[in-house]
Amino acid sequence: MGFHAFDGRPAHCTLYEAQTGPDLPVLYGLDERWNMPVARHRRALGEGADFPGVDHYVLTYHLGGGSARRTDGRVPTAIARQGALSLQRPNSGGRFASEGVVDYGHFYFKQSLVCEIADALGLGSVAEPDDFFAVFDQTWARDAEAYLRRAADCDDPPMAMEMDNRAYLIALGLLRSVRRRDDLTLQLRDAVSRPDLRRVLSAIEDRIAEPLRLSDLSAIVGISPFHFARLFKDHVGETPAQYVQRRRTERAIQMIRESRVPLAEIAFRTGFSSQSHMTRRIKAATGATPGSFRSKG
Repeated sequence: MGFHAFDGRPAHCTLYEAQTGPDLPVLYGLDERWNMPVARHRRALGEGADFPGVDHYVLTYHLGGGSARRTDGRVPTAIARQGALSLQRPNSGGRFASEGVVDYGHFYFKQSLVCEIADALGLGSVAEPDDFFAVFDQTWARDAEAYLRRAADCDDPPMAMEMDNRAYLIALGLLRSVRRRDDLTLQLRDAVSRPDLRRVLSAIEDRIAEPLRLSDLSAIVGISPFHFARLFKDHVGETPAQYVQRRRTERAIQMIRESRVPLAEIAFRTGFSSQSHMTRRIKAATGATPGSFRSKG
């Protein structure tokens, strides 16, 4: 499971339900134990909606629709429109209003996730940042939009490992915004030795069908998942998620060519969510369907 996963539904969702009723949007990543579950909302806030404080961060990304504003006077007056990011820190509530229907995403995450990244960056302990509203940061907005798109992708569902890594990018954007620095870079205080790397790659091969997490692989070499993800890419040239996805695809093609095992079973044995998911991945990688490999075998 993710190091920073929620044990149950984030408290903000319960408060949101009290405001809107039981027909809530899908909360992506909760059952999969992502470090940052996320929901996409469309709602008219009207002249004001109050949200009490909760024990975790709530980051809001303004996808589009009408403009929004914060009306409790606790942050400088600003208007949120497409591309804006706003934050409620733990135990901080707020009152918000909108002009028309607003399309936005809510990202939920814990202070421990931010602290892990701050430590990896050599920043030391990080106090909870103050609330802010309608911050515009092009890189951060791009990462937030990509996270929402991948979270809701039913045709090519993301691995938890991919979303762990994307969650780090969102939290890194928070640190960059709070410290007003664009130059936060990873301090590579440790290296992954060749024997360590071989152990990681061997573990991936042995557990190719499992829902691997960054924390599973980083534990092999004894460093943080955030630190591991960057070192892995530095050594291998791919993110851990990209590498695992490629090896699953290659393993599936090999099994199709060398056996008569049903395609659905091969998809299961190589860690794909379904036969159709495996088919899409194979076709994207090779331009051919799984059946064409079998007919050649």
